[in-house]
Amino acid sequence: MFNWVRDNLGYSLYYNTKYGAVKTLKAKVGNCMDHSHLLIALARAAGIPAKYAHGDCVFKSGNTYGHVWVQLYGDDKWYSADATSSSNTFGVIKSWNTATAVMDGYYSEISF
Repeated sequence: MFNWVRDNLGYSLYYNTKYGAVKTLKAKVGNCMDHSHLLIALARAAGIPAKYAHGDCVFKSGNTYGHVWVQLYGDDKWYSADATSSSNTFGVIKSWNTATAVMDGYYSEISF
């Protein structure tokens, strides 16, 4: 499901959420929050524990932005899943510098 969301949805830059899971699936486009809404909904529907990760990230461009991605649980550990870029794979984020991220928190639900 991670690969499907990553490979079949386009990315659009906007703040907060615009579509939610169902409308993101229909539109096949969204920002990091809406990609996360969809991936979390699919994971939870399949019985996979999932949560939101929120932090300020330094991207390859050098710009720092607030960003949301997914944490999926399996094999007794949490895996990062950022489906917003084709350079990312399940458990490996390459589109931004994880070493410089300032975490704001992990959430089962997110209010923005």
